[in-house]
Amino acid sequence: MTLADFNALLEEHNVKPEVEPHENVPVVDLGIDSFEILMILGDLENAAGTSLDLSLDATVGDFLQKMTAAGK
Repeated sequence: MTLADFNALLEEHNVKPEVEPHENVPVVDLGIDSFEILMILGDLENAAGTSLDLSLDATVGDFLQKMTAAGK
């Protein structure tokens, strides 16, 4: 998964982050409602077909790395 893919996923969920996502930003610092983060994480796990073992303090880069490792 690329950063562009992550941004597209946010758009797909009609989520507008308060700060520009980049790999070193913790997801909670994006200013996205925690429920929305969990919904997005659920969609990512469904797409990967496995639990990604990510927490709310994970960075955008952690999300990207886990999805890439899962082949997405």
